[in-house]
Amino acid sequence: MVKRNQIGILLLTTALLFAGCGEETVHTGAPVKNAEESADVQAVVENGFMAPVEMDETLRTELTEELLAENEMDVSVVESAPVTKGCSFSLPEAFSESEDIEGMYVTKRYPIDASTIYYVALGGDVALQLMTEETFKAQAEENFEKEYGEKIEVTIDSFDRIKIDGCPAFRILCHYQVGDTKMTQLEYAINADKSYVITYSQTGDYDRMEEYEASAETIHLQF
Repeated sequence: MVKRNQIGILLLTTALLFAGCGEETVHTGAPVKNAEESADVQAVVENGFMAPVEMDETLRTELTEELLAENEMDVSVVESAPVTKGCSFSLPEAFSESEDIEGMYVTKRYPIDASTIYYVALGGDVALQLMTEETFKAQAEENFEKEYGEKIEVTIDSFDRIKIDGCPAFRILCHYQVGDTKMTQLEYAINADKSYVITYSQTGDYDRMEEYEASAETIHLQF
């Protein structure tokens, strides 16, 4: 069973899954462009986009763009992603930077009050735009089981594609049970030339969603 003092690390597991959400389970029937393309590229087409094989970055981007267009998703991240310097947002008054984990913000009563805010900037990955509600849920549950050796069912309350400062982004509200503790997470992921993820988390003992929503309204990219 996951102990309460492990919840902070558990939250990171969910937040960081954005690095892989577009990679594992999005499948395509798109044809290979010519017969001379490598067996690795054929494997990507047959077994799922971004399968764990080596391939040219240009071809990888081209395949992503084709899939986005095929599924009527936003292709701007491929065609005109702006150059960003970072991402900013205002913290709720009760939160300050953790001394233990870079990018994590906690309350003075942590871990008794396990409410956290976690921010991470990841390398650019156009495949993130292929993420769906199903791939997010599947990757989160897989990560939890792999890290903690138990099945934790993730329930998606809402999964929205939005824009932040003109860039495609996701707003995801989900919850799951960790032992006796119910966890709720509100996540924002922005897909520009880099990927920025802000994860607001709370337990069933504390309701900070109003504070979180107010903070989320201040999220902006820095150009």
